[in-house]
Amino acid sequence: MSLITCKNLRGGGNSLKFRGKSEEVRVGGWSSSARVRGVFSFILSIVFSFVAIGSVLPASLYAEPAKIRVGTYNIRCIAKKDKGDRSWNDRRNDCFAHIRRLDLDVFGLQEVTARQRNEIEKNFPDYDFVGRSRGAKSYKGESVPVYYRKSRFNLEKSGTFWLSETPEVPGSKSWGTAIPRICTYVILKDKKSGKRLCFANTHTDHKSEEAREKGMLLVVKRMKDFGKGAPIVFVGDHNCCETDAPANAVSQILKDAIYLTKTPPKGPWRTFSAWNWRDREVSAVEALKIPKKVRNAKKSSPDADKSKNGGYDWIDCGAKIDFLYVSPDITVETYETFADPRPGKKCYHSDHFPIVCDIILKK
Repeated sequence: MSLITCKNLRGGGNSLKFRGKSEEVRVGGWSSSARVRGVFSFILSIVFSFVAIGSVLPASLYAEPAKIRVGTYNIRCIAKKDKGDRSWNDRRNDCFAHIRRLDLDVFGLQEVTARQRNEIEKNFPDYDFVGRSRGAKSYKGESVPVYYRKSRFNLEKSGTFWLSETPEVPGSKSWGTAIPRICTYVILKDKKSGKRLCFANTHTDHKSEEAREKGMLLVVKRMKDFGKGAPIVFVGDHNCCETDAPANAVSQILKDAIYLTKTPPKGPWRTFSAWNWRDREVSAVEALKIPKKVRNAKKSSPDADKSKNGGYDWIDCGAKIDFLYVSPDITVETYETFADPRPGKKCYHSDHFPIVCDIILKK
């Protein structure tokens, strides 16, 4: 092979030489083989550096965030006046199947009697639960138990306290409450992410607004104290609308997840049916387009008057009195209210609908 010489554009020197087949090729004074070996070694050193760094970094820095599916559901107590489709004996198995379909990781139930609590425990072996009745005796009366998936969480702390001025006194009442009201809570450690979660569940009084407000604020304060910085999920049947004083007070600290969801909320606006069947529900998306006072207004109330509500036609959206609040260190991925009927019937599993959210803990 003959010699070919190319002039260096700047210095005019020989920068590229080709000799015989057996001879090496020189580029700018360096052999191509040496240059290739050098570049290859440099690339390998970078790759190994990243591998070494990755082996000592915590998995949370590069793992996909672990979603937690949380929910709240008033399953309706066992009441003598509930007959036929509304009786617990008739709806129990459908109700259990409904809860299973929700595929929850952590959830709170309300109005759970001792018999219901025992039946749920037997039918949901994948969950542990925490809870006791609201009365002075631990086995008598309704409870607000919290259930969590055993394979997913470790329990760090749990308890039940009364929504009163003496929260550690069983059966205590304050602020004009009609009956004793309680909060059951858990502090969990997620086995997937290693992060902690404070989850609280309550059913506030149905008569005293003062008791609802002070009771809910007591829950938030205690969860901050007990959780020691852990993200908070606060759920339950709060017996008030978002425009009422108790909800307004809590919303100054926590946020209703329906306003934080990254995807549009699914399902109806109302969470309380009072057993009243609707062929067509007003969706949460529809309701959120209506001014807050109007969508929460009751028929014949001033806020339902078209002449006073800014030109919006009043629509009976129904009562949204069940809530799922979260602290700022939680991302809400989805929000859904499930108004599924019982199979083959025009009736519901309970007089309330469950709310379910997929969340991610930021810390």
